[in-house]
Amino acid sequence: MKEKRDEKKRNSVSYYMDQTKKEMKDIERAVDKQRELKSLFYKECTEIEKYIEKREHQAGIAEEAGETKLANFAKEEVAQYKEQLATTQSHYDNASEQLDKLELRMHEMRLKWKNLKTQYLAETAEKNATETAEKMDKVIHDMSWGSVTDYHEAQKQRDLADTAKKQADMTSELSQTFDELMAELEKKTAKGKETIKGKTQDFTKMVDDIIEREKQNFKKKDNASMEEMLEELERDAKKQAKEETPVEEKEVLIPELEKKEEK
Repeated sequence: MKEKRDEKKRNSVSYYMDQTKKEMKDIERAVDKQRELKSLFYKECTEIEKYIEKREHQAGIAEEAGETKLANFAKEEVAQYKEQLATTQSHYDNASEQLDKLELRMHEMRLKWKNLKTQYLAETAEKNATETAEKMDKVIHDMSWGSVTDYHEAQKQRDLADTAKKQADMTSELSQTFDELMAELEKKTAKGKETIKGKTQDFTKMVDDIIEREKQNFKKKDNASMEEMLEELERDAKKQAKEETPVEEKEVLIPELEKKEEK
């Protein structure tokens, strides 16, 4: 009986409207995610540009200091990061174009939703007016009987008809066959298998990501020494530039006044 009520609810227009509204919220969250990804691509491009500028500066310092190995290392990194910048910029452009299309379609979706909602309200108002008019006709008809006994007799006949209809509906709901129950059980079993398969694939992907991350960390450790050497060379160059800057001597106009100030 409960399943029958649920089936009627699923077939109603209000249920369809609620489901559509939920799907629209999911779509809006997905568009927000695309907007966030676009921002991340832009941030990544900015960081790569700063890193390229830093490495180019360090390469110049290394060349002036005669550190050929460090200069070559810095130049190679500059070339690699320029390639990465071009790729990231391409991804950023694609994400921007996709976001523009999604926002345009989302605007169209919202307009259609407004039209659908207005149509639903109009149909609801018409249905309510029709049902109210029918109830009014029934009440007026009941009040037009010749006697109270006739009215109660007619009401009794209506109650018997309603009871018979309810019993027929209950019998129909309880007549679900064994084959229908087995078909429903088979669907649930197949869905469970698909869920287990999806979780297995997610676990395999997680293991692959961990292995790849460990490989990247190992590569970073190899370049750590070159990174530290470039940073140290840059600091030495800045320190040497400060030491070579001459300090202007303060001109003493009145020696006696200068001595008093020192005291």
